[in-house]
Amino acid sequence: MKKSLVDQTVERIVYYIKKQNMVVGDKLPNEYTLASQLEVGRSTLREAIKVLVSQGILEVRHGSGTYITSLEPVTDLTLLMTEGQDSLKVALDMFEVRFLIEPRMAALAAQNVTDEEAKIIENIAKAIETDIESDDDFHRDLDMQFHTAIAEASGNIAMKELIPVIIQSITLYNDYFTDKRSKEETIRAHYRIVKAIKNRKPIEALDAMTMHMDYNRRILYGIANNQERLNN
Repeated sequence: MKKSLVDQTVERIVYYIKKQNMVVGDKLPNEYTLASQLEVGRSTLREAIKVLVSQGILEVRHGSGTYITSLEPVTDLTLLMTEGQDSLKVALDMFEVRFLIEPRMAALAAQNVTDEEAKIIENIAKAIETDIESDDDFHRDLDMQFHTAIAEASGNIAMKELIPVIIQSITLYNDYFTDKRSKEETIRAHYRIVKAIKNRKPIEALDAMTMHMDYNRRILYGIANNQERLNN
């Protein structure tokens, strides 16, 4: 089977990283420069970068650029869908993992966050609010950045290693994230989380993230129950 242009671009980026002898922590060239060097369109490049982000190889930092976080891909949990599992089932199961992890992650972020990190998290939340009603999918990338920034602010090295799981979960969840009410609640939830982290209040951050996770989880279970009724 012929590989898609996005898959080919993923391979080109990986080859570029190796050819340039880049290491973890290095920053990729800006989008325009990299697209020119790889001879691909910028939209294709963005999709390829999303794939590499989901594999834990790259990380997009709001207002800064794209950085290398690993030279080898982590286990791609979305491959479960090729083993007989539907995307909704995978999204639900991954969300259960996030539900166990992210509230504590937010609490640690409130405990350990620097002023600079708090500002970054707040700026991403504002950017999501601005972009969330647009026709593009940039708010999805911003949502990944929001949760990634909180993981990094937690100061817990092991939790930061779980960022690819969070990103893959967000990617799957956003396929079901379409109604206006959900978007409005996301904005409110993000600001509650931001406020708690900025004020260095771990319990409030834990509660705010728990509420955010629980709301989104109930949406997924509601969709799953509706699908089950339709299939019976």
